[in-house]
Amino acid sequence: MINSFLFVIITFVVTRNLPFSTLAPIANFCVLCLVIIGFLHWFKKRDKYIGLAFLLITFLASYSLFFLENDPLLIMRFYIILLSLLCVHFIPFNSLKSLNIVIGLHILQGIVIMAISLYLYSTWEVSSYLPIRHWFLNNGFGDVYTYGNGFFRVQIKGNALIPFFAMVSNFLYLKTQQKKYRFSEAFLLLATLFAGNFMYLIGCGFYYICTFLMQTNYLSKVRGLKNITLLFASILIIPIAVTSAVNVIEKKSTGQVSSIGTRIDQAEVLLSDMSDDVFTVLAGKGLGNTLDVTTSARDYTGNIYFELQGVYFLNQLGFIFLALYILALFYLYSKFIYFNHLGLIYLSYVGYAISNPYILDTNHIIVIITLCLLSRLIRANMLVTGKFSRNVY
Repeated sequence: MINSFLFVIITFVVTRNLPFSTLAPIANFCVLCLVIIGFLHWFKKRDKYIGLAFLLITFLASYSLFFLENDPLLIMRFYIILLSLLCVHFIPFNSLKSLNIVIGLHILQGIVIMAISLYLYSTWEVSSYLPIRHWFLNNGFGDVYTYGNGFFRVQIKGNALIPFFAMVSNFLYLKTQQKKYRFSEAFLLLATLFAGNFMYLIGCGFYYICTFLMQTNYLSKVRGLKNITLLFASILIIPIAVTSAVNVIEKKSTGQVSSIGTRIDQAEVLLSDMSDDVFTVLAGKGLGNTLDVTTSARDYTGNIYFELQGVYFLNQLGFIFLALYILALFYLYSKFIYFNHLGLIYLSYVGYAISNPYILDTNHIIVIITLCLLSRLIRANMLVTGKFSRNVY
């Protein structure tokens, strides 16, 4: 019961950053509670490989504090994040009700996104909307902008897992055939479009293409109108999607301060910072490392959030420690998640999150909790089998 309660509270705070950004410490406290609970469950099982991972992370934190003299608060922050991503695998979640609440919270976030987008479209002109954009930016709520076509992209805090829970809803519908999951899937996909993050669309597109291929054995038996409709829709959609993708890439890659230009600039700065010698390349600059660099694109002094958050963790951990940490996550995936379709959802999430600051953080914790919960529900036969289930696992 307490595990599910903490799960819901963390998700509520993450999705309600607008306007309740002051609630963040509550989420941090709940995450710390989950770390303790997960560690206690690990202690009962005494998994030696994860025990080694705990020791390795603790050694890295101690080295960062006593030898590299990084900021103690930042060291503790990233130490807890790295531990929590391992520990939450061991927490025995089995409440479908709590998962439904979490999906509902993301539907609420979708409503907020659409309301903001419609407000901007009906109230502000393309030539005069910058004051409201700066209001969002200055208050740390995220960003709202348009490429000049009148469609406002609402990229605010709390959006990060909307595509993920659209995919989870699809999974639950395929498994249970309950229409409420079809509704949540459709609504969250619509919210994904309003959010306007191109990588969201790439992640969802990858997921649905792979899901379609996984269902081929079933779909090949469906003849007539359904196949003709599917083929006709594909002929219409693919050229539109490709044209739109090319258009977005061109707009995002125009100049150093563009979306792609900023990511390239960040990658260069972070990799250059850890390239002093072979040791820092392999072992990193330590937990809590920050930059003291200003480029023509941005001032990175003291930043701990980057669009390429994965590269920032590479800067802290180095190639060796990051590789070992990823191996630990793969090991836990094989023990606690391991179903093919859940792995596809995980991979799709990583695909869109790795080029955004949505990975190796609280969002990632929610993802792992959700996938472990779904895996336990499947193994306990707590989901009613749907007609596609034999093909998607």
